[in-house]
Amino acid sequence: MKTSRRKLEETLWVTGLHGAARSLYRATAGRQTTARRTLMACFYRALLPAGALVFDVGANVGEFSEVFAAVGASVIAVEPNADCLRHIQISYATQKIEAIQAAVGPRNGLAVLNLSDKRDDLSSLSQDWIGVLQQEHKEYQGLWVRQVTVPVITLDTLIGRYGVPYFIKIDVEGFEEFALDGLSTQPPLLSFEFNAACPDVTMRCLNKSVFGPGSIFNYALGDPTGFELAAWVPRNELKAILGGVEKRDRHGDVFVKRSAPLV
Repeated sequence: MKTSRRKLEETLWVTGLHGAARSLYRATAGRQTTARRTLMACFYRALLPAGALVFDVGANVGEFSEVFAAVGASVIAVEPNADCLRHIQISYATQKIEAIQAAVGPRNGLAVLNLSDKRDDLSSLSQDWIGVLQQEHKEYQGLWVRQVTVPVITLDTLIGRYGVPYFIKIDVEGFEEFALDGLSTQPPLLSFEFNAACPDVTMRCLNKSVFGPGSIFNYALGDPTGFELAAWVPRNELKAILGGVEKRDRHGDVFVKRSAPLV
């Protein structure tokens, strides 16, 4: 998050005006933003049972966490960027969202987070992913200007604390495959972000052994409001489909259903 925005939010919070300012922002955000949020809520409401436990991994400023909470889920929002995490704590203090400052990876420990002050949604633990994007797209050069050391926990650690969630959403800017390495129990539903500019990362995620036999797959482009495929497909079929997507900066989410029927 930009420093100016963080300071403004903290001032509004201290003076007790944050709630009113947020309501005003929402009222003036525009029909397009409101319509997109409504479509996302409809999409996830059809996927999540009431009261579902959700892990929002790479929560950024909590937009998805807010949607999950709005459809009745209890949300564990995990975000390593301290400024983004503070935004979640201030903005959603009255909702069923618990925020944890950490990255998610293959083992518990510490790691270096590359921060972008212009695009906080692109902060990443993966130097390789950053390198690919900078090579493919000139507009990404110079975005990552500083580094901080952050705690790293595994998905198994989160499960040990909160139990197996119904849904895990993973959006960690090129570090998805390593986040999956720290998961040994497949939840009923999981999604991970993919970027068409990095197809090898997507394929390695799809090959993870945590996705058991009989798992079925689908995908959505952009912020999910609907699936691209009319029916869920086996792993190899989705790999063939995504392998044919043009290699450019086009992102979306792969969804994985466990073989057991969802209720």
